[in-house]
Amino acid sequence: MNKILNFLFSFPFMGFLLLVMAFSMGIATFVENYYGTEAAQNLIYKSFWFSSVLVLLAINLAVNFVRHKMYTRQRISVGIFHISFIIILIGAGITRYISFEGVMHIREGQTSDFILSSEDNLTVKSGNQIVSNPVLFSEITPNDFDENIVVEGRKVRIKSVGFIKNAVQTVKEDPSGKAMIDFVVSQGQGRENYVFSKGNILNLGNVQLGFEQPGANFQFIDRNGSLFLAADRTVEIRSMTGGETTVVNANDTIPVETMQLYAIDGYMLLVKNFYTHAISVVEKDPSGNEGIDAVTMEISDGPNKQTVNVMGKHGMRGEPFMVQVGNAKLEISYGADPIYLPFALQLTDFQMEKYPGSMSPSSYASELVLIDNERNVKRNVRVFMNNTLNYRGYKFFQSSYDQDEGGTVLSVNADQLGTTVTYLGYILLGLGFVLALFSKTSRFHSLVQRLKQYSKPVGLVVFALLFLNLGSAKADSSELSPIPRIDQAVLTDFSRLWIQEQDGRIEPVSTLSSEILRKVTRKSSFEGRSPEEVMLGLYLYPEYWRNVSLVYVTNNQLKSLLGVTESRIPLTALFDDKGAYKLMEPVKAAFAKMPASRNVYEKEIINLDERVNVCFMVINGDAFALFPGVTKDVKWAFPGNSPAGLTNEESLFVNKGFELLKEAMNGQGQISARQIMASIASYQTKYGSSYLPSNSKKEVEIFYNSLNPFKRVFPIYLLLGFTLLIVLFVNIFRQKNIGSKVRMGFTLLIVLGFMLQTFGLALRWYISGHAPWSNGYESMVYVAWASMLAGVIFGRKYPMVIATSAMLSGIILFVAHLNWMNPEITHLVPVLNSYWLMIHVAVITASYGFIGMSAFIGLLVLILFSLSNPKNSKNVKNIILQLTTISEMSVTVGLYMLTIGTFLGGVWANESWGRYWGWDSKETWALVTVVVYSFVAHMRLIPSLKGIYNYTVATVVGFSSVLMTYFGVNYYLSGLHSYGRGSIDGMHWSVYVFAGIVVALLISSNLKHKNLDFENTK
Repeated sequence: MNKILNFLFSFPFMGFLLLVMAFSMGIATFVENYYGTEAAQNLIYKSFWFSSVLVLLAINLAVNFVRHKMYTRQRISVGIFHISFIIILIGAGITRYISFEGVMHIREGQTSDFILSSEDNLTVKSGNQIVSNPVLFSEITPNDFDENIVVEGRKVRIKSVGFIKNAVQTVKEDPSGKAMIDFVVSQGQGRENYVFSKGNILNLGNVQLGFEQPGANFQFIDRNGSLFLAADRTVEIRSMTGGETTVVNANDTIPVETMQLYAIDGYMLLVKNFYTHAISVVEKDPSGNEGIDAVTMEISDGPNKQTVNVMGKHGMRGEPFMVQVGNAKLEISYGADPIYLPFALQLTDFQMEKYPGSMSPSSYASELVLIDNERNVKRNVRVFMNNTLNYRGYKFFQSSYDQDEGGTVLSVNADQLGTTVTYLGYILLGLGFVLALFSKTSRFHSLVQRLKQYSKPVGLVVFALLFLNLGSAKADSSELSPIPRIDQAVLTDFSRLWIQEQDGRIEPVSTLSSEILRKVTRKSSFEGRSPEEVMLGLYLYPEYWRNVSLVYVTNNQLKSLLGVTESRIPLTALFDDKGAYKLMEPVKAAFAKMPASRNVYEKEIINLDERVNVCFMVINGDAFALFPGVTKDVKWAFPGNSPAGLTNEESLFVNKGFELLKEAMNGQGQISARQIMASIASYQTKYGSSYLPSNSKKEVEIFYNSLNPFKRVFPIYLLLGFTLLIVLFVNIFRQKNIGSKVRMGFTLLIVLGFMLQTFGLALRWYISGHAPWSNGYESMVYVAWASMLAGVIFGRKYPMVIATSAMLSGIILFVAHLNWMNPEITHLVPVLNSYWLMIHVAVITASYGFIGMSAFIGLLVLILFSLSNPKNSKNVKNIILQLTTISEMSVTVGLYMLTIGTFLGGVWANESWGRYWGWDSKETWALVTVVVYSFVAHMRLIPSLKGIYNYTVATVVGFSSVLMTYFGVNYYLSGLHSYGRGSIDGMHWSVYVFAGIVVALLISSNLKHKNLDFENTK
């Protein structure tokens, strides 16, 4: 028994569990891709065996925490982050087994006191007996329900034997069949088809619709082959061909006619057909459209057996299906169950803001009344993206809305305890990692000391640094040749005008025009034309600019929809021959989905639609909010929209001034373009002088825009940092050390870049009037600055430190500018512009730099193993020891950052839509990478795996998990869930070539590595 326990608590068993966890999660993402989320949840994520793996890992961690005395002062830094994983697993267990989440749908004017669970259940009722089990049906896991129930003294077995995804229920006339109704029910969110036989019942909100089912509020009645409808309340009848609405009083019985719409408590009912003798057939929808699902149930009481199809769908309330068993009736339902709350919410108004001149939503919010009779609470609340409602342990998030804009969809989370415990684990995790990096008793510190022992006094190496032209080559500008150029003096005057952005900030036109160009084109200039010239040109010469390939689009599926192949397209490509907007329906469908449910394709549709709307805001003049109102609180007006309170002359100028500008630019007007710009500036001074920023701030902001310091500095950091690392590695091979002059030269250049970054931060502080770390972009710039500051302070003696800091700062700034290239310039408040998301992406991306460096070092070490021989073995061994030590330090820092970044992503998701872990492909592969490198970092503790060669192989092979996380998820894990089809259909040939080279290196190094004796060195 002791041997078994010792094995279960051993490091080898821990390593085995980590590998099982990593491989099973990776496989699960492919299962989800091909068979759906429910299949992956059923087979892996929510399976008993996978939970057992996590529990065994937690026990192993706890035992080793005590066994190796990680609670002592000498080892507490390591102990803290190890115990944090146990706390995180406990929090995850609370979230899964105790807490719950769901969705609340409310129509305007209505009140709801329940949510629909996110977990699906299959429920069987017979009299007072109820059997209800959570289920995860898919086409490869249809047998998820098998229960017995007693009916009339007999044991009846009920089990699921089949599942049809996106099924359609059709009716076929059959002389031996029974009476059936084929009808449609629609509401704000869409329409559903139903087929009823006698005894069936359907819940519509708080009322029931039945076919000769006692107790239903609305009854279909079969009278000698004719269909009638009776209701206990009024029903409105509307003809589909038009005409007046007829109101039917409660308890009246009326004949049902086709082509008639019956309005029932906000629902519209349309009867397509009534059959006196028919059978129902359920089959997979051949069109592939997403619809309702069907569970095939087998019901047997011994000698008798029958098979029925129960219709339902994930996230929809289960509708009861009546089955006759002997003289009794069974009621079977599949879908989400209602969970009643101790309070209610009333939707008084659903508000949606749209882009000017467009039907595309820019933001939406729910005005609610919170009603809690138990606590005598009644108050107004407002819920919108990133602004949640927290009440009595429930957290409400704005998720979606009805397509008719008459209702809202809120996601609801009841996980206060689980979130608190999990967040405590996250805090301890970060604290432990920081302490482990600086503790003198940690593994990282011992690696630093080992590296010092390997290093020798600095020697002299001659090195010449070649500066690269970082600018991009000009593209073919033939499209722009017919477009008139705008005089530079006019553009300068235009750039210096004040303008109000959609979020209310008053800034120079220089700033807004730069943001617009970056938003639309992902460029800071366009074919030699400044942002101001592009913005003003779009307004003045739209007939030319609409044919210019200006709008950025990258998704191949979206390109296919538009019929284009280039990465930038003209506005004309977005409209068909009849002038219809090609994205109209896709945009509606994408916005109707919850943000957490949108795939890559749908997100790209929304992004492209936003770029297009920005272009038309400029073309229509709606982006030129140049004219302040008479008072400070009035939103600035754009041309043709004169604010109240102006004189007749001023009002005429606001309405017609830009028309005069067009005439002046075409040489037709009596007044010059510069005079018009001067008049606008005078108008702004007259009505905005009391609150406009100072002229000095304007000048500084324009200078800051032209300098663009952070975009300029990150290529310098990356170039110098990477080059210095290469120089260091080359000199290791040559067994020489970098000379002091070369080291000082690199240090001086990096410090100059750091000074430019510091200057940029100071400018931004002055312009904004607050410390420059108040939003996601600024926080990343600040983190990059702090990282470089640490490198400057601690890198005086260690060029490896300053090189690594430069690389890290460059990577962080690069990620910041990925977002900066798509800045938020409208009043859209998308969840993906979250502060937490920006930090999460920055930390994770920076971790890839460290892990990538370890993989690069691993390849070098494999080459050294392959080239080793008895003559050079001593020198090669010394170099390998140095490189491997650096590699392990890099893996340690990378693993710490990757782990923190992954869990920060959980914080972002939880604060945005109430779920900190959803097992989508991207977050799952990030966790796979964490687990893989946790295994790599602990290999030295496993006797059969320790050693420099095994470690090196693991760093090279393990990097494939990073590549899968960063590239593979988007390109190869296409599906209906977290990510859409990627932009490539297969692997590039170079991938196979590189993989072949790595395999060849592994084989050759494996044949040679035993020539080098590394006993007791690792």
